[in-house]
Formats: sequence, C-alpha cells, structure tokens
Amino acid sequence: MTCQHECVHNDDQSAEVDATHDGALGLDGLLEWTQARYVARTAAKPLRPVAARLDESHGSVLARALTSPYDEPFADAAAHDGYAVCGEGPWTIVDLAQDVALSPHTAMRVRAKQILPGHTDAVLRVDRGVITHDDELEKVTARDPLTDLPEPTARPDFGDAITRQGTIRACGTELVHAHTPVTAGTLALAAAAGLDTLEVVAPPVVGTLVLGSSLLTSGPPRDGRVRDGLGWTIPALIGSLGARANPPVRAPDTRELLIQQIDDANVDVLITTGSTSPGGDNILREALRDLNAHWLVDGIMVAPGAQTLLVRLPDGRLLLGLPGQPIAALAGLLTLGAPLIAGLRGDLIEPHRCEPSAVPSRARLTEPAPAAPYDEDTVLCPVRLLPDSIATSTSHFDTVASAIPLPADGPADLRGWATADAIAVVPPGVGDTGDEVELLDHRGRPATR
Repeated sequence: MTCQHECVHNDDQSAEVDATHDGALGLDGLLEWTQARYVARTAAKPLRPVAARLDESHGSVLARALTSPYDEPFADAAAHDGYAVCGEGPWTIVDLAQDVALSPHTAMRVRAKQILPGHTDAVLRVDRGVITHDDELEKVTARDPLTDLPEPTARPDFGDAITRQGTIRACGTELVHAHTPVTAGTLALAAAAGLDTLEVVAPPVVGTLVLGSSLLTSGPPRDGRVRDGLGWTIPALIGSLGARANPPVRAPDTRELLIQQIDDANVDVLITTGSTSPGGDNILREALRDLNAHWLVDGIMVAPGAQTLLVRLPDGRLLLGLPGQPIAALAGLLTLGAPLIAGLRGDLIEPHRCEPSAVPSRARLTEPAPAAPYDEDTVLCPVRLLPDSIATSTSHFDTVASAIPLPADGPADLRGWATADAIAVVPPGVGDTGDEVELLDHRGRPATR
C-alpha cells in the first residue's frame, strides 16, 4: 500500500510536510487528532434558542422539551363508540352542539375520543344499545347484561366508558425530550397538539470560500489547471450533518478583498479551501492575522489533513481552514466538521439521543493500513467492510467488523474515499494486519450504540 502524502496548491510538497512537523503551525504546535476533535467540539457552543414556526423548524434541534399544552383529553371524552346518556332509559337520541348539555332521558351518538356533552352520566357502548322508533323519535334502549335483551330499566354504571379529563396525559407532560432533532414526526405531533411554534436551536449557517483563481469549475483538467473538487463537496457534507450550507463562493486572490469577503460572510461557520500551509505567500494566514483571529487549531498530527486550521474571529464566528488538496481537505473536514456542527446544534449535550451512525464502531484490519509520514501521526484511511463481519458486529457488541484498507488512486487519489464503507482512524503505533481501529462514517461521526 502506498503512503498518502498531503499537499496543497504548491510545488514543494515535501517542504510543506517538513515545515508542518517542525512546529511551524501556530503557537502551541500541532494537536493530536483526538485533541483537535475535542477543541472543535468545545469551541462550538450551541447557538441561542429561538422561537420558530413549525414550517421553519424542520432540521432544528429542540432547545426545550415539547410538552402537552393541555390536559388529554382536555374534557371528559368517550372511551368507545356509542351513546352519551343522561338519566334513565330508554333515551331519545338528540343531536346537540358541543356546548349544549344533555337533558334527562336523552342520548347523543358519540365516537371514541369525542368530547362529551354536559350532564353525560355514562357512555352506552354501541353494541349494548338497541335502536327503536316511536312517534318519529329515535330512541335507544340498553340491553340487559344477563339476558342480552332490550330492557327499559337497564342502564350503564355511572361514569362507565368515560375517559376523564387529564387521565391520559396532564397538561405539561413531556412529549419529546429536549435536544432531540425536529423531524417530520415531531412537527406532526406539535401540530396535532395545537402548537404553532417550537423553541429550537436552528441549524448553523455555513459558508464556503474557495481560494485559487486557477481552479476550474466545470469540465476536465486542462491548460495546466485542475478542477475544483471541493466547492460543491463541502456544502453537501456539511448539509448532511444538519447545517444550512450556502452555495460556495470563489474567494479573491488579494488579502484586502479576502478580508472583506470574510467580514461580509453572514454565517456561523466559514470554511475555506487552500492557503493553509505554513510560511510563504499565504493570503489566508495573513488575512487572519490582520483580523486578529484567535487560533484554536493550527495543524493536526494526522495524515492526510495535517495543515487544517480552526480560528475564532473577533465577532465570535468560527473559520475552518481546509487544505486545498482534496484528500487532505476531506480528512480535515471529517476531523473537525462533524464535531463543529454537532456542537453548534447542541447535539453533544445529549449524545445518546443523536442520530446513530450506520457503521460499526470498530473494525479489524485485514491488511496493513497506509504508513504515516511521521510516527506520531494518526492516519485516516478509507476502508471497505466485509459483509459478513458487518452483520456480526452490529448484532454482538463484543465483536468487530473486518475492514480492507483502500489504496489512494483514481483522479486526485479519491477513488478509495468515493467507494469506502467507512473511514478508519489508525492511531500511532497501530495499523498492522489484525489491529483493531475506530471507524467513522462518511460524515466524520463515530458509531454510537
């Protein structure tokens, strides 16, 4: 298996990697992969809760539990189809408005769960009543419980088949936990309960700035220019994590215009591609220094993706800088994108309520993983899972799946990433045949049980 080296849009790849591992990135040097994930998770505080209409709440996260706004039933209701009766029978069947009470010796047809008219003594089940007609009046007579024949003196027990107000659910009872994603089912439940708004943490808004005027936006590589493989990829992946991703924007190639573009971006997170390497003519780093950005992650001990950076802008927005090389950018995005979006959404407040990953949590390598450029590096490696091992691993927690590392080949070395079932996280000192590794799904989320 060949090593996957990281590069950006520069000619001297080896010089960049050497500079990266010589501590040229940031004040505190490179962070370990798990440390970088932790920094991203804790830096992304949940956005402020807002009151949102039901039609704009889908995809958000409940900031407060959805509770019943009234007693259920909100008044006494029929437990079965039948006749609401008052007094002794036989009962004359009447058709009343909901706010009109029954009189003695009258009854009204009701359906199960229907709110009962006032003065209802009981509900006579439909199969326990016999309909007769007398002088154009429709009457119902109860059946004798012993003979099963119509008996004028028979009547149900007082309160029979009545569901009393609040006995199913009292006002204020929790229906859906806080920190739960708002799904179509959540909206339907809220509407059925009579709610018009929900208190939610709205999906974070994410923008993408693509640096590099020489990149092509359509067609095959030509005239010494390469196709931009990230502009539409990043919004798609970020959107799948529960954010609202704006269309990508081509960033200008001058520091002053780039600063203006960063200032004008009305987003919670801004993601850039390219210009993250240390040293040299790097307009992104120059712009971030001019903006007085606070550096959170300035390089990660990971391959690919070492030259990923994360900063907080003075106004509180986060900027995630991805390398320009597609494999490195994907690795950086999976490393920091998932915890960033989850933190902003508030998903990590209640991790066990988050949407579970579709991949097993761990796998055993059937072949050696690609070697890391440096001994302290974590390697992110696309893998294919053996079908039999997937079934075993998901049904028995004490076993793991079997994973085959995929080579870096195809256009921009992306074929393995395009065909992978999962991404293996291979820490330092691990990676031989038979070693167990953690798995991430295609969005960079670990499996949850």
